[in-house]
Amino acid sequence: MTVLRGGSASDVGRVRTVNQDSVFVSATLFAVADGMGGHAGGEVASAAAISILERSQGSVGTKEGLVEALVMANEEILEMSSSDASLAGMGTTMVAASLVGTEENDVLVLANVGDSRGYHFHGGRLDQITKDHSLAAELLREGSITEAEAAHHPQRHVITRALGIPGEVNVDLFDVELSLGDRVLLCSDGLSNEVDSEEIIRVLSTITDPHEAAEDLVRRANANGGADNISVVIIDALVARERDDEPTRAHVAVIAEPAAKPSLDPEPADSEKPEKVGWFARRKKMGVPRLLTFRVIGFFLLVVGVIAAGWYFVNWYATSSYYVTSSGTQIVIYQGRPGGVLWIQPKLVEVTPTSTTQILPIRQPALKTGVNEPSLSAAKNYVSNLANEYSQSVTTPNASTSTTIPSSMPRISIHHLVS
Repeated sequence: MTVLRGGSASDVGRVRTVNQDSVFVSATLFAVADGMGGHAGGEVASAAAISILERSQGSVGTKEGLVEALVMANEEILEMSSSDASLAGMGTTMVAASLVGTEENDVLVLANVGDSRGYHFHGGRLDQITKDHSLAAELLREGSITEAEAAHHPQRHVITRALGIPGEVNVDLFDVELSLGDRVLLCSDGLSNEVDSEEIIRVLSTITDPHEAAEDLVRRANANGGADNISVVIIDALVARERDDEPTRAHVAVIAEPAAKPSLDPEPADSEKPEKVGWFARRKKMGVPRLLTFRVIGFFLLVVGVIAAGWYFVNWYATSSYYVTSSGTQIVIYQGRPGGVLWIQPKLVEVTPTSTTQILPIRQPALKTGVNEPSLSAAKNYVSNLANEYSQSVTTPNASTSTTIPSSMPRISIHHLVS
């Protein structure tokens, strides 16, 4: 028995104004259709093809039934385009996957018409299963052009097969035998033209949920240009036949692997034991990107540098000045800022010989909050000035009260001098 799980995402892209793609996901049937023709024709064609496929779910459990559903979709699109002039010439590609039971085991059958693609992801390797029905792809298969030429061929977007074209529709079928942890990717050319295989492998290897993986691929296609509509369907094999090799790493969290049965055979000799593959080698084989790269190291060093610079600035600001204050009856000098800065508290550097009784009363309120000075010598000078100021106020004589007349001098009457 095979159990599948699917997820999908579709987006208009960054250039088009209408999304002409349509997708379908069920327990055993999945599809992507890329419509074309007129402003609304492609949207109608792809939706019609998906609708017929959905209504035919009861009969697509066989290869014949799957082909018949696509033939019916072709006829429906032709009839709609001939009866409505605004829909004339519309059509759609179609890539569909249906779970088909056989006497031996279940098989996922892919049906393809056009250049929408189907891929099989197993053990870190991504293989294109379908064949593009486009002019450039056919020239490539004939050997007339190279892969590099096909990628930039001026007629690479010319489709040679589609649903909605008059005449008999020719459907390609492909069997995919699924193993535990395999993934199948269906997509329109809006993804395959913008995102390369290595990038797709990284997403399929690391994102477990098929819906989230599909959305991530759509985001990447938009980030790379988004020149066309983008549609993605991802199918996961949760229960399937087992192979000896390791399942896709992204599925380890959701696949319940059976416990190994104890063996009654003696342990093989060292020469017969299979070679152990290291963890890093398995990651590379599965396409899982390295976590430690030059970019990551550079970013880490940048963050460390910013933190170090911030720490240095705070430390400099907190310790670059001094302040004079009172502690009880004594005047003291601290290095730092009154109250401290973040985790850095002021440090006592000197207890001066001057007390609060040796300064003017009007200076004492400022000392309670702290008087900032740029250096230790400036702070000492400030204390010295306070003491000198107080000393001068006490010792300076008052001219109106301190003048005396020597006793030896004769006393002269004031009124006598006036007369």
